[in-house]
Amino acid sequence: MNKTVRIRDFICDVSGDCPGNVWLAVGRTNILLDAGMACCADALVGRIEKVLQGRKLDYVFLTHSHFDHISGVPYIRAKWPEVKVYIGPHGKDILDKPSALRRIREMNEAAAADQGIAELQYRDEDLYADGILTDGEVFQLDDWKLSAVETPGHTRDCFSFLIEREGCAQRVLLCAETAGVYAEGSCFSPCFLLGYQMSVASMQKMKSVGADLLIFAHSGFASDKNTEDTWRRCFADHELAARRIREEAERELPLEDKIKELAKDYWPEILRKYQPYQAYAVNMKSMLERGIFH
Repeated sequence: MNKTVRIRDFICDVSGDCPGNVWLAVGRTNILLDAGMACCADALVGRIEKVLQGRKLDYVFLTHSHFDHISGVPYIRAKWPEVKVYIGPHGKDILDKPSALRRIREMNEAAAADQGIAELQYRDEDLYADGILTDGEVFQLDDWKLSAVETPGHTRDCFSFLIEREGCAQRVLLCAETAGVYAEGSCFSPCFLLGYQMSVASMQKMKSVGADLLIFAHSGFASDKNTEDTWRRCFADHELAARRIREEAERELPLEDKIKELAKDYWPEILRKYQPYQAYAVNMKSMLERGIFH
């Protein structure tokens, strides 16, 4: 195997909003990993087109069902009608519910308003998945091999993806948001909405895959020279965040005041570019009420 051929040269950041949100694996088969927000979907489609140069997009693999990861799907279907979209089983259940689709639209509208966009051009019925992921499932897609790794903690339906390419020695793990967000590579934001212990267990599972390179949600490729350093930092950051959130949870303050206080640490300016306060507040409420206690 030719070690001089770098796998990351075939994995492009095509995010429509902030860098590090959506990735395109380019080859004989072309694979999109996550799909971003609706308000940024036109820019996303344009960037995918620029990379593919007339070739088709074949697959979309979604890490989970939150609005900022899936809402570009209707725009992608409009451009590439034959594309196949995969998500975890719980995520598929969510997308089958009209009430969930309405909530996803509300979150997209809030994000659009933050960016001065008056109207969103997509139909709820076009936001659906064609296939369901299972833990350990392997997709051999021409020159790409994609392995699904179930990693709940941020949501029940979170999946990470181990990515391998023919002719490349290194393996890349696209980490689910369960592992947290490193905005612009450094500013850490925890995401253990279903539970700290559950998330740590999933992170151990991610680490055990033994990938050579890591991509974090909303962040991009980890900058450390080796993954051991990255995981050491990630576990330490989670432990510190859990302690900080627990301290705030135990204070005699209204919930909304606790959420605002924690925003100073976990909703910095660089995150506000794409995450509306409403989305931050929903996430932090979950961590305050149950995340640190499970």
